[in-house]
Amino acid sequence: MIRSRKSALTAFTTFAAAAAALVLAAPQASAYVTSVSVSSGSSIGLGGGGYGTNCSYTVTVNGSPYEYVWLYDSNTATFGQQQFSLGSGGTGTSSWTPTSTGVHYIQAWTYNGSQWALVTVSTGLNLGSACVVTG
Repeated sequence: MIRSRKSALTAFTTFAAAAAALVLAAPQASAYVTSVSVSSGSSIGLGGGGYGTNCSYTVTVNGSPYEYVWLYDSNTATFGQQQFSLGSGGTGTSSWTPTSTGVHYIQAWTYNGSQWALVTVSTGLNLGSACVVTG
């Protein structure tokens, strides 16, 4: 009986070592969305942040070429294109217009993962060519 326990322990240890080696040797999966950023555009801050309500900004998503992404905002906002492909260069853009103040988590989502950008929005006055942001 001692012999069979020792054999079972040896077999288990060998299996665990082989499984660990496979996990460590496996190639790392590349991120399908690597970054999400929001440009502050032509905002003029007057005591507020760089982003204002009812003003449009560009969201840039980087990731794997031809990956299809969906944009989501945790607060209220509109997107020019809420769904798009990243194209051959792995980059895509859309306009984003926040309609409420506060913290916005802008997510670029794919079936293979997602990334977030955190943006704080203050009251904005859209002047057409610029956005005046107040506290």
